[in-house]
Amino acid sequence: MRNERKQSLKHPLSKNLLALAIAGAVAGFSGCTLNGDDGDQGLTGASGPDGSPAFPSARIYVASNSSGDASVRVRDENLGLLNTYTTGANEGLLVTPASRLMQAGDLMSTGRIVTACNAPTRTSADPSFEITGGNTTLASPKGMARIATSGLTVVANVGAQTLLVFGDSAAGNVAPVATIALPANAWDVVYDATSDRLFAALTDGTVGVFDDFSADFGVSANGPTRTFAITDSDGETSVNLHGIDYEASSDRLVVSDVGQASSATDGKLYVVSNASTADGTVAADTTIKGSDTRFGNPVDLQLTGTDVRIAEKANGGGAILVYRNIFEVAGGNVAADLVLDTPAPESIEVITETTPAAGVTDVSDSSTSYSLLYTSNPGANASVQTTSRNLDASALAFTSGLTSVENITLDRDGNAYLAYDDGTQANSGIAVVGAIDNRDPAGALDMSRDRLITGSNTRLLSPKGIELADDLGLMIVAEQGGAEVLVFSLCDSGNATPVVVNTAADPVNNVAPWDSDYAPSADTLFVALTNGTVAAYDDFSADMGAGGPDRIITPAMAGVAFAAPTNLHGIRYHQESDTLIVADVGSGASNSDGALMTLPGASSAEGLTNVGKRIANPGTLADVTGLGNPVDIAFDGKDLFVAEKANGAVQVWRDFLTDSALDGNVAPSDSLAAVAPESIIINLN
Repeated sequence: MRNERKQSLKHPLSKNLLALAIAGAVAGFSGCTLNGDDGDQGLTGASGPDGSPAFPSARIYVASNSSGDASVRVRDENLGLLNTYTTGANEGLLVTPASRLMQAGDLMSTGRIVTACNAPTRTSADPSFEITGGNTTLASPKGMARIATSGLTVVANVGAQTLLVFGDSAAGNVAPVATIALPANAWDVVYDATSDRLFAALTDGTVGVFDDFSADFGVSANGPTRTFAITDSDGETSVNLHGIDYEASSDRLVVSDVGQASSATDGKLYVVSNASTADGTVAADTTIKGSDTRFGNPVDLQLTGTDVRIAEKANGGGAILVYRNIFEVAGGNVAADLVLDTPAPESIEVITETTPAAGVTDVSDSSTSYSLLYTSNPGANASVQTTSRNLDASALAFTSGLTSVENITLDRDGNAYLAYDDGTQANSGIAVVGAIDNRDPAGALDMSRDRLITGSNTRLLSPKGIELADDLGLMIVAEQGGAEVLVFSLCDSGNATPVVVNTAADPVNNVAPWDSDYAPSADTLFVALTNGTVAAYDDFSADMGAGGPDRIITPAMAGVAFAAPTNLHGIRYHQESDTLIVADVGSGASNSDGALMTLPGASSAEGLTNVGKRIANPGTLADVTGLGNPVDIAFDGKDLFVAEKANGAVQVWRDFLTDSALDGNVAPSDSLAAVAPESIIINLN
């Protein structure tokens, strides 16, 4: 139940939950058996068997599947328990870079794929969305694998002897993107992105291999490119394959064989070389089997480096079995290096823990590779355009099919969030576009790959700026028409009900917001208001802005606020310098009164705050700034990009914070003609 990569992750903050700390000590390591109740302490120690290195830091997700337990347990690298919750599903699982846990299920005799946000720290009650219903053709789905660059998930659909391909962002009763017939049922799949090859563990004892899988998902070949069976050192042939994972650098598969599902003693583990070209019948390099292995029904496994963790469902009520250095094990009747008793484990996913990528509005390293996306919102035929950081040319990225596209942002999975608004609640909302970089530029929204957040419960009337607090699993929407900030879960769908944040200390006279930026380092939400001020919500993760803003920041010069009209739109916080960058549209009817300003000491600023710099035409000179309606900004820590709508341009101001010459009535470093640009965002690639 594999992703195409070992992903990075850190604990997200959560309104409802703090990550649970684990401590404990177990003497010894090799062959160690741990208790399996929810109070177990896991394994601690600096080294593995024979002095080998300790396990790399990780989060391990284990799905149980029995009549009395359908929980997901989150564990550390030493199998210490961190969290337990349910998702409404019970089968194979995987976790994305944006900390979404996707789980297949057949509870209530209905096939479904559930997507739940905040995978490490969520509770069972936290929001999720699901794919389910007759159009899906889901029937007892089991293992899954993601094609991350395409925003697609491949599902082993055991009840119909097919593989199904779904869009990661889709929700509801949607048809699959593709359906692949199989010669036998697949229990699990693994995808290698580098070679575009999918391996499927089939329950007739063979491995199905799909070359060039994403070209047409095996449809033209009417199934796998080829299949192969596996023989062990005793000449016995594989019977009922289940778990599968692939080590691309050495072209080796690790595959588990359940044998007879009714037997608690006949399970096996195989290591197979030259997997990419295997055909017919191949001999395993290594087979592990026998009474000491505890293999009865090894239903799932995952490789992390050379360590393999196995979900053993049948033997002794269920256990996680860990073999270290699996490619060096001689084979035979070899006991696992570590055993953790746990109820009926069905699936396992290991996420190595490293520093996650910055959110697209939190980039501070200008050496990061990226391009730019901006929305073109001329009032009809709204689209998303792309250009390089050099602004050398623009090209169509995505035709939304929406009549109006306001703001755009991206999550860590590469999904785009588009605010749309045609002046009525019935046709306003947020469109979540799956893997926008890999979509047909001429294509429109496709509900088999995308989803909408819209309806009367959402309060969305005229949504503008969208900000993702990635580590909180939240989407923050500046609702201009309703003069409020709305907070949604990143796993909301349809007619969802948000948390409502007042945008003025006096909630009776709220001021309309246009954009916001959440600063994770300060846990502060900054909101650009259309009366020319900034509302700051400190300790945002604790109370979601309850009671209104903690501080109001009013841009000033020499202690005097700027004269009306002032109308803040784009806003970005730069952590290293503790500086806010804001764009002031001024009068929407003027094409020459826009401004770009910096507000230093933003983490504590309150009241009248003198700007650090202000790029604007004083009104007494010929305007060279080109700033009329700077409706949105994007910042990479060095260069500032501006969506200038009134003058039809995407502008860049190089070395914006550090170049002292960029002050007053000065021209941008470069600009690119654009049709009614409404919003701009960095697109990490």
